Amino acid sequence: MNKSKYYKNLFLIGGLWNLGAAIPCWLGGIFMPDFFFSILGMAVPTVMFPYHVMYGLIISFGIGYIIVSRDITKNHAIVVVSVIAKVLFFIACVITVALKEANVLLVLIGIVDILFVCLFLEFLLSVKKGSLKT
Repeated sequence: MNKSKYYKNLFLIGGLWNLGAAIPCWLGGIFMPDFFFSILGMAVPTVMFPYHVMYGLIISFGIGYIIVSRDITKNHAIVVVSVIAKVLFFIACVITVALKEANVLLVLIGIVDILFVCLFLEFLLSVKKGSLKT
């Protein structure tokens, strides 16, 4: 598989990861909050607004990755911002588990995002070096 096809697939998979994780989690938190939050060892929040915003943003990034996958020569700013967002999400996961507000499953989810960070950074370095052939 050439690099161009690899990166297109990478961003498509990244988009599907975000959508596939965020949509069920968001709906689970809305329609079955006791069950959903118990999976992560978390108490049901008394205020759900931050939760709704977080999943709306995760879905938005997922759509952004799919947009990047359609033409990897454009929209690199989405990738840069997503690297920052994924690192911040991972840090939030680690802090939340360290404070014993959630179980280790939350960190495992964050680790998947850190793996995407590494792959997205490799993509950005390829773009910067000009080694990306479309």
